[in-house]
Amino acid sequence: MQTVAQKILVNPNPATGQQAGYQAAMAGRTLYVQSSDAGNVLTITLTDVFGNRETVQSVGAGAKLTPAAGFVAVTISTTADSNVAFIVTQGDIDIQLNQTTVNIGNGSGNPVPVAIVSEPGSPFPVTVTGTVAVSGATLTATNVGINNTTANPVPVQLHVSDITVPVLPALALTPATVTPVVVAAGATGAVLLAADATRRAVRFFNPASSAGPVAIVPAAADAYANGAIVLNPGDFWNETDAPGAAWYASTPAATGATVNLQTVKA
Repeated sequence: MQTVAQKILVNPNPATGQQAGYQAAMAGRTLYVQSSDAGNVLTITLTDVFGNRETVQSVGAGAKLTPAAGFVAVTISTTADSNVAFIVTQGDIDIQLNQTTVNIGNGSGNPVPVAIVSEPGSPFPVTVTGTVAVSGATLTATNVGINNTTANPVPVQLHVSDITVPVLPALALTPATVTPVVVAAGATGAVLLAADATRRAVRFFNPASSAGPVAIVPAAADAYANGAIVLNPGDFWNETDAPGAAWYASTPAATGATVNLQTVKA
């Protein structure tokens, strides 16, 4: 066994006459790098008796090379000046460390995967962020707080006697007066309002000054005789069940009418 300790240079040093790198005729079976103060900067080439070369790059302390045919020459180059100590032996090398300290950098960029094991009846708290997928197990949670904010609302369904009840968001409502529609006598399906999903209510009014009644109908083909909502002069109807639908007006053959309109939109 032979130990070599030397500063290996990147470039020759004219002042001392030391050449770059390291090269020596040195027979052995195993080469072990004990230290390299510049880190993993070494390129080591081992040449056997037949001239075959085995090369490893970017190695440092702890590197262990054992070519199958052994070697008779050692060449080392470096990318940075480094104080290097290495061992050459005809056998194997087993390094015993009486005491060592290892620091593991477990950062968020390169986290160390670990397995967490707990015994039944001995739970431990775990802080979790992000999405959690539970597979192959039953997840039991107690004292769960639900953060039901405007930005992240919790979807719910309301039921009355097992019937799903729609819930409309609380929005600011704006009433607006629409130009009155004059409906001629004998008209069927005169357009009052086109469909608009933003409407929350519609008010229909047949002024007292109108000549006669008017039927408020949901289809253009509905005649006056088929109307379910018939407003005599002075009558008013507030539609809140289907305010967003299209609405039409039909009149009897003898008289026409005027329909005043007011909408309420979100």
